[in-house]
Amino acid sequence: MKSYVVSVIVDNNEGQLLRICQLFNRRGYNLESVTAGETETKNISRLTLIVKAEREEVIQQIVKQIKKLECVYNAIVLEEKNSICKQMMFIKVKAEKEKKQEIVNIVNIFRGSIADVAEDSLTIEITGDENKLEGLKNVLLPFGILEIASSGFIAIERGVPVLSDVYCKSSIV
Repeated sequence: MKSYVVSVIVDNNEGQLLRICQLFNRRGYNLESVTAGETETKNISRLTLIVKAEREEVIQQIVKQIKKLECVYNAIVLEEKNSICKQMMFIKVKAEKEKKQEIVNIVNIFRGSIADVAEDSLTIEITGDENKLEGLKNVLLPFGILEIASSGFIAIERGVPVLSDVYCKSSIV
């Protein structure tokens, strides 16, 4: 199965996210990640959905079903080469006094930052694609990962195309 990134522009009203998630549940689609956030337009949200599907036709069907929902203005599949897709993660790692500098050096190589310093641990903040986050986790494993918290993915098209410029139902600008 391949993962696809679907970007959706919706009304920012109660229950809209639930409606979209219910669509996935009813149709038996595999929804891996959902992230919602505000956009440049008041009362409009962008959802970033990571969807697993076996075939391209399945993902196109999913997008058609999403677009039929009353709350949805637009929905598209973002192509990997034409978009930016990132996730944020906090990693709390054991850090004995003599190991802290070594961990900080590793974090710097991955272009992360130290979000919190405690007597016997460091909390690392990192943003990136799946490979970068997995890479850092693997390098930190020998130190002892205590806890991980991660966001869902957010994504946007590169360049001039603007998803919110083309509304399926009405213009809200």
